[in-house]
Amino acid sequence: MTRPVTAGIDGSAASFAAAAWAAREAELRGTSLRLVSAWSPPGGTAPEPPEAAERRSWATRSLELARDRLRSRHPGLPIHATLLGLPPHEALLLSGVGAGLLVLGSRGLGGMSALLLGSTGAHTAARADFPVVLVRPVPHPGDRPAGPVLLALDAGNAEQEDVIAVAFEEAAMREVPLRALYAWTPPGPARTYPVAPGHGARSNAARQAAQRLAEALLPWRQKYPDVRVEEVCQEDVPAGAVSAETRRAGLAVLGHRVGSGAGSRLGAVVHSAVRHAACPVFLVPRA
Repeated sequence: MTRPVTAGIDGSAASFAAAAWAAREAELRGTSLRLVSAWSPPGGTAPEPPEAAERRSWATRSLELARDRLRSRHPGLPIHATLLGLPPHEALLLSGVGAGLLVLGSRGLGGMSALLLGSTGAHTAARADFPVVLVRPVPHPGDRPAGPVLLALDAGNAEQEDVIAVAFEEAAMREVPLRALYAWTPPGPARTYPVAPGHGARSNAARQAAQRLAEALLPWRQKYPDVRVEEVCQEDVPAGAVSAETRRAGLAVLGHRVGSGAGSRLGAVVHSAVRHAACPVFLVPRA
């Protein structure tokens, strides 16, 4: 059995949606599911104040509710629930180290956050050196058709083998097509985006971009011959292009640079994708 899929729980609709997605992912991968909730215990040896006891009780009830719901829906799936007496971001980073995947809920970064997974989820994702998936709650997710895996390549980064590998692996495991997007904004005067396809297709920059994309994907096409691949080159603002493409995808795979400081932030493209994505966003860490 591979390493477990771990999901953070805080009692919000977003965290329950993340846990439901994580359960299906654990079954797909043939592994177990670990649910984690956290509360920050008071320091020192003083008696626990009422507000701290309330936080602990809320975390416990949320964890038990998520566990019981998922056990009824996935009777054959091993599900373990863990309550950690740590600050939320520390608990999530610790839990992700031993997991194959850490799944967190997201309402869109920067808005009103839940107790555990709002800005804390963004902070955790920015610092995680392991794969993280951020899931937004959507109505009736089981009714949506299985869309392709969206691979969003970074035009400014040449080291993207890990991101491409994950996207092909996920598409092959799900038996869905892979849609590889390469969006870029060339230097020069400001323009209206996205550029009309006819104009971009005639430009030398577009031909060079298409060639770079094809060359990057070729070894992986050969390794995964059963994965149908669609290559999309688009002169556009990358953040907007990626967000728009998630509307037709079942999963979006992006790379992100891992930060180490307390002020670490997700990049503009990843931040936009997570905030506006219509599908789960799989973040692959890059050093």
